[in-house]
Amino acid sequence: MLFVKAAGVPCVIFDSNILIYADRGVLSAKEVIMNTQERSISAFTYMEYVPFCRNKQELAVFEKLLKALQFTIHEIDHSISYHARQMDRQYALSHSIEMGDVLIAATALKNHELLCTGNAKLFTPIIGLRLEHYSSTQALF
Repeated sequence: MLFVKAAGVPCVIFDSNILIYADRGVLSAKEVIMNTQERSISAFTYMEYVPFCRNKQELAVFEKLLKALQFTIHEIDHSISYHARQMDRQYALSHSIEMGDVLIAATALKNHELLCTGNAKLFTPIIGLRLEHYSSTQALF
């Protein structure tokens, strides 16, 4: 699977679960990341991933990986915050979408990126969001 987008803008934003699968040794998750030319994550994804690190050394490895693979980290700005609040109001009660999910979705929409996630069903109701559903029989959760 290879995603390419012109103009130097990262074209795939990864959900936290993909990074966690890769960290836990799921080969197919590693392949999805490695076979993607332009990669990004939301700042929320970074913050969500940090507690999975057992110590500062693992955090340092994670940060080196992000740098080596040239991940773009999209900060949560006013526009993302505003759109996330709108999505939260629209989908949280009806579809059980949580704060982090709407922040990641709003980030993907703002940057015109394809969201790669292991939980595409959760994001399906969001109009205009392009999804790539990752699934693996090896997935841990």
